[in-house]
Formats: sequence, C-alpha cells, structure tokens
Amino acid sequence: MALAGLGGHGQTIQRAVEATPELEVVAVFDPVDAEALAASERFGCAVAASYEALLARDDLDALGLASPNHVHRAQTEAALAAGLDVFVEKPIANTVADGRAMVAAAEAAGQVLMVGHNMRYGPAFRAAHDLLASGRLGEVVSVEVHFSLDSGLRLAPDSWRLRPDQAPLLPMMQLGIHGVDVVHYLLGPVRRVYAHARSVAIAPPVVDSVTAAFTLDGGMHGTIVSNYCTPVRFALHVAGTEGLLDSTPHTVAFTPRTDAGDAEAHDFSDDPYASYVAQMGAFAEAVRTRHPPETDGRAGLQALAVIEAMQASIEADAPVALPTRSALTSTPASHAE
Repeated sequence: MALAGLGGHGQTIQRAVEATPELEVVAVFDPVDAEALAASERFGCAVAASYEALLARDDLDALGLASPNHVHRAQTEAALAAGLDVFVEKPIANTVADGRAMVAAAEAAGQVLMVGHNMRYGPAFRAAHDLLASGRLGEVVSVEVHFSLDSGLRLAPDSWRLRPDQAPLLPMMQLGIHGVDVVHYLLGPVRRVYAHARSVAIAPPVVDSVTAAFTLDGGMHGTIVSNYCTPVRFALHVAGTEGLLDSTPHTVAFTPRTDAGDAEAHDFSDDPYASYVAQMGAFAEAVRTRHPPETDGRAGLQALAVIEAMQASIEADAPVALPTRSALTSTPASHAE
C-alpha cells in the first residue's frame, strides 16, 4: 500500500500500519517534505513527488489517507479511479453529498472503501458490545456520550480545523462523530437529533461546544456532548433496567442492579493503539477477501449524516430526522421537521 497525509494523526496511522504484518508500505506522499522523508525512512520505501505520481505507481493495491477532511472526496475518487482500495480517515467527507459520491464511486468500481472509525475496533468497546448482546443490562433505557478534548486551545490560527468550510461543526465533526459511530455499533442507528452549539474559547463563527439529544430505533433516548475546549474525556454510559455499563476507549465496567449479580471491570489501557492496529488489520482483510469492512463507506456516511443533521438542527433550532442507511445513497440526508 501507499500512505498519504503523514503528519498529525497520520503518525498514528503509520504506527498502526507498521504493526500490521499484512500491510507493506511501498511509497508515501505528503506536501511537507520532512514528513515524507521521515515516513520513507521509517518504512524503507519510496517518496512520491506528488499525489498524482503516487497513484501512478504500478506496484500498489491500496492507499491509506489521513489528509484534511475537505480533500477526502477528491483524493479518494482519484485513488479509486486508479484501481486502488482506499482507507480514508474519518469523517468520510465534510458533507453527505460528497460522502455519497465517494460511496457510489467505490461501489461502481468494485473497490474497498473503509472509513477510519477506529474506536469500535478496540477491545473495550468490543467487550461493551458483547455485554449488551448478553442481555445482562435488561432493557436499555438511555445512553450518554461525552467525547471532548482541549485541542481547540492549541490550534494555530491558520489551522484548517478553524475554517467551517473545511471542518464544519467543530468539534462534533472531529471528535463527536467517533461517539456517534460507537452508538451505531452498540445500539443501532440515530433517527432524530436536536442540537445546540456555542463558541467558548474559540471566536465565532467556529463553535467549540456542541450538545445534542438524540433518539434511536425503538424510542430510546440519549445525549452526546463534544467540546474542543475542555479536558480530555471519552466516556459512554448506558443505563438498563438490570444494570449499568460504563466504558471508555480503554475500559469497560458493568454494575448490576442491587443483588442482581456480580459487578465486573476490565482495563485494556496497556495497549492504547489496539483499536488502530485492529482497524488496519480489518482493512487488510477486506482488501484480501473483497468483503466490505465493518466501517465501510456506508457506515461512514451514516455517522456523517448525524453530524450534518446536527448542523441543520442548530440552524433551524428544531429536531431533524435522519434517513435509513440504505436511503442515504439515494435520498436527501435529512430534513428539518
């Protein structure tokens, strides 16, 4: 495979690929020469002079992209047109329209398109999934998600994340979307959202605090909070009639109703990169078997549609309904009610 977008989060993807023996990096590209050179030395591979030159190589099966959101569509479509399977970091794109076009291009070409929603691949959320599937929580009543960082306090003034046209609805697009995908994985699709946002530490029009109430299939309610200006917190709480589930990306705990069973807790923090390594292993498996990965383009599009619906809800100050996953590729993504 080749890698493009090597700085920032691209370093994490490099580390995960390096730990995945099924993947061999033969070429890299980044517009920052120092990043490209460092990755070339890391993998003992070639540096492409341009993104176009990277895609023109005849020794590639696949491409890994960790570039800024606003170039995902163009870069992905170019790679698909070159006959490559593509891993693209989340979000799949900045708009549902762009994401829909990417999914259509991949499916028309018969190529793999995988989106980097890594958290569901980690052992903690895998264990949370098994616990929910066991029925030990009883009937699920509510879910609370809080995914936040203080990254907004350290962004350079020229960062693309501070441009709403390149990173809309910060921080939900960068952080909260992980929580949305985890909810989809554990509990099913979001069907309606009602969101609110404000600017706290970052000047408008950029927002750095977003809160949304949502409804899932079956009428279950939840909330999701994502800030870009508060200390790190990645947590999920699910309340059921028979117990409580609390999880982070690295821990999971079950607390039963009084006298209803034994509590349990698991800590997987000894390997903080486990979800990324498992994710890249899943990409290699999808390329090898031609079976769609768990977080394929449609899953990425489904998570993105929730963020776009939040933006529409904020603008309308009203709840917004979400389409079904299958409808996302053929109908408008959402509408204000």
